[in-house]
Amino acid sequence: MRREAKHLLIKIKVMLNKQKVQGFRGDFAKAVAQLEKDYGVTISLGTIRFDAQELRAKMTAKVGDAPQKASKDDFQIGDVVGINHKKVNPKDQFRIYKINSKNIGVEMIAGGGRIGAQMRVSPSLLVKK
Repeated sequence: MRREAKHLLIKIKVMLNKQKVQGFRGDFAKAVAQLEKDYGVTISLGTIRFDAQELRAKMTAKVGDAPQKASKDDFQIGDVVGINHKKVNPKDQFRIYKINSKNIGVEMIAGGGRIGAQMRVSPSLLVKK
């Protein structure tokens, strides 16, 4: 019985947990910094999924520098912006109609979708045009 308990404690020590995964993300960012410089790309690690024995994540490398994250203070009502998201056409244009505490209300003014469509977007996804 005592031997089994000791074996169980050893297994718990090597299991992945949230703190170890957060540490992994930071160490990964430091490790790929040189690769980003050498190849002129921006490398990002997606959502990390993990269990006791393994972790999985999607890695993306994009050519060029990373876009600067904007805050709501960088925008004013009436500004024409684009949305930097994989599901939004980069040629679409939006006008800011409302600035809330955490997100910004925009309406489409040009593009392939519904003109006048309104949506709320995180400021970090907006790009000034």
